[in-house]
Amino acid sequence: MLDHEKDTLPSVTPFDIDRLPDSFQRFLSMNGIDPTVYTISNLPRYVRWNTQYDGTLPTLHDLRSQLDTDHVWAVPGREGVFGFMDNKRRLFDVPAYQARALFGMDLSSIIAVEALDVHPNDHIMDLCCAPGAKLCMLANLVAPGKGTVTGVDIATHRLATCRALLRKYNVGFNVRLFAADGTTFGAHPPARVGGDLVAPLHKEPSIMPYWAPKVLRHAQQATTLYDKVLVDAECTHDGSIAHILKYEQWGWDAFEKNFMDPDRIDTIAELQRNLLAQGWRMLKPGGVAVYSTCSLTIQQNEDIIGWFLQSHMDATLEPVPGMDLPPVALAPIKPSTCATQEIQVLLNNHCLRFDPLVSRTSGFFVARLRKKKVCD
Repeated sequence: MLDHEKDTLPSVTPFDIDRLPDSFQRFLSMNGIDPTVYTISNLPRYVRWNTQYDGTLPTLHDLRSQLDTDHVWAVPGREGVFGFMDNKRRLFDVPAYQARALFGMDLSSIIAVEALDVHPNDHIMDLCCAPGAKLCMLANLVAPGKGTVTGVDIATHRLATCRALLRKYNVGFNVRLFAADGTTFGAHPPARVGGDLVAPLHKEPSIMPYWAPKVLRHAQQATTLYDKVLVDAECTHDGSIAHILKYEQWGWDAFEKNFMDPDRIDTIAELQRNLLAQGWRMLKPGGVAVYSTCSLTIQQNEDIIGWFLQSHMDATLEPVPGMDLPPVALAPIKPSTCATQEIQVLLNNHCLRFDPLVSRTSGFFVARLRKKKVCD
């Protein structure tokens, strides 16, 4: 079992927010985040069908039986996505999960991938791909066609986790992984998929991936750019309740080092801007980019999109598909210091913000951007 998949039954013991480090409490106060979000217990968890599973996919009845709880539901409007809570058995012990028929995924990851509106022949870049659940879902979505998924991460140990997940679920036949800095990564989509030429060949030599299946390992670059780009950006993770509270066991000293280092906080927004800007450069005209974080801060969410729309005249902010669907309620979009009044109205109408106190799920933010065609 991969480290990020370790599963325990949910705890219902409320967390004492006074145990949060002073530096983190100051960070929350500066960003207008209510610290009581970290006292929410027993949040729902979510799973999604692995549609490349060679067998019968589990039904709602199957999951209720296997998790030993009636608190399992099919998520409306999202085929193959199920939520559950109050389960008496660990997900890791469930036969459908052991058979690789299910992915354990955060709802935020599912919604971010859905926001791309993937088609089977799309060539997609996931610019911050670790730990790999989104890669698996993207691989599922392009599997019926000639599309491909290119995953990028700067750390090889995180890419090793992605590779292990792709192999575990047997979904990697159309996926390439690159160990690279996402702010400068410039490899185009593959020109050949299998033996088929799907796009004109680029004159530049191919860049060898960290890992790829045989049919993509030596594929030449296409002249075209990506149809879809996902920038699920590195962030402070303050919206991920479960992630933050793990430091109660791991030690708050490690949390201070990993998240509250002043240099890291000062530079993370710059990193996010650079990631989104490079993803945009690699996106074809008419294509779609999705930006998301699991942060509750304005600086890492509304301010990034406000800045981007002001500095990229070829960008149009679009509504996120399915934003009116259950199971979560939307929290109000916050005012950006980087947005004009006109752009703020667009943010209010088209971006998604989830606050644990409103939605009863971890906090996250999603925006969908379309690149204008030259004739627009």
